[in-house]
Amino acid sequence: MTFETYLVSEKLKVATISQHVRNAGYFTRWLEKEGLALSQTTHREILDFIDRQREENRSIGHINRILLSLRYYFGYLNRENTMDGNPASGLKVRGAVRTVPTGLLEREELDSLHEKYTVTDDRTHRNKTMLGLLVYQGLTREELETLRPEHLKLREGKIHIPETNRNNARILTLEPHQILDLQEYALVIKPKLGSDPQRLFTGRNGNPSLNNTLLHLCHALRRIDPRVRNATQLRQSVITEWLKTRDLRQVQYMAGHRYVSSTERYLTTSLEDLREALEKHHPLK
Repeated sequence: MTFETYLVSEKLKVATISQHVRNAGYFTRWLEKEGLALSQTTHREILDFIDRQREENRSIGHINRILLSLRYYFGYLNRENTMDGNPASGLKVRGAVRTVPTGLLEREELDSLHEKYTVTDDRTHRNKTMLGLLVYQGLTREELETLRPEHLKLREGKIHIPETNRNNARILTLEPHQILDLQEYALVIKPKLGSDPQRLFTGRNGNPSLNNTLLHLCHALRRIDPRVRNATQLRQSVITEWLKTRDLRQVQYMAGHRYVSSTERYLTTSLEDLREALEKHHPLK
């Protein structure tokens, strides 16, 4: 049974069915772009998606219609035994939306992930090199996909992060051990993988998308620390750790945020403050 057929069985109007199918498509495309698995969707991912809709200037009314579509969509997945539970259940936006990062890892825990991730072949060597850029420079999936070999400034101990659709360009300092790791990867490992010579990282068989690669990487990281969710969580953790020792504007630059407000939401660090901020910015009905 397709989602559309499921909606027909719910006796909805044709126009309503089309709207729900379209809105569910918004969500599944966002998941793919963020490198997230549909089966692992939780309340947190729904809230992150809502925040993205606000960034695209969708009205609160439109967002609530999308949430209704998602409730139907997850109901359909439940009937198909593809997923248990409905993470969109009970959500209704009543005011301004701003996600507050939660479930973050501390610096020592990020270091431990990198240290304990085992290299067994060329593929895992590539993955560990990418992991370093995730846990030390806080890169996004899109930024990893955009990197070219010429962006490495290894003699200077730096890396140039090019501009993407969402983030500004910037130059970041590499950890000392990353310099040797990146050099070995670029000169020895990458040629053996047979990937696109114009890209620093590619997925399997030269695929320019790193969606599946990061999904597999995060799956391996969960065996080290079950709290690991995805690459977005690692980036959020890095930015939060930066703010403990650096100026707000400096972190804005390092994160590539176009607006300082994007950086300010990471300032809430204690668990109690996070809970209060979540309630304030995500009133549920």
